[in-house]
Amino acid sequence: MNPNLIEKIFSTESSLSSLPSLFEQISEIDSQRLDTVFKHMERINPIEADMVELHMIKKVPQATLGKIFGYTQPNVHYRLGRGVNRLRVLLSIPIFSEADIRKRLSGYLTDPKDIEVMTLIYVFSSQSEVARRIGESQGKVRYRYLRCIESLSRSPKLEDLYLAIKAVGDNLNLLRKAPKLEGKIKVIL
Repeated sequence: MNPNLIEKIFSTESSLSSLPSLFEQISEIDSQRLDTVFKHMERINPIEADMVELHMIKKVPQATLGKIFGYTQPNVHYRLGRGVNRLRVLLSIPIFSEADIRKRLSGYLTDPKDIEVMTLIYVFSSQSEVARRIGESQGKVRYRYLRCIESLSRSPKLEDLYLAIKAVGDNLNLLRKAPKLEGKIKVIL
């Protein structure tokens, strides 16, 4: 491992900005796309986001990332793949505010718990979190979700909302939030 690379990465003066960049000069459209990707990277596991940025944009090799983060190269490869897959899914899902979802669903669904389940599935990407918040079992949450998503599929006015919530529901495992990382980061230098 190159000690200068480690110092550049972890230096408070230059941070990651001193690493070489894939994009020396990029078009305005590509710059906007890259900004969108970076905004969505805030929504994935921070370690995966860092690995994706370092590998895909800064071109740091997977073996080097393994040494930096304390993982094997195959584990880095797996985490990079999972991070990129999460980003692809997140980029395909339109962003709605919680209030907008509730308002639009309340004009279509009649049961307040159904509205709550659909809204929280979109917000948290977790049946267990929704079940905890509404005080029902995960099985009941899943049943409500499946019943409501079927109903929403028949509403042309809510097609965009249906597609967004369905995409979240279809990718619950992929979009599940990572456990807290405190004390779990291993760095091998």
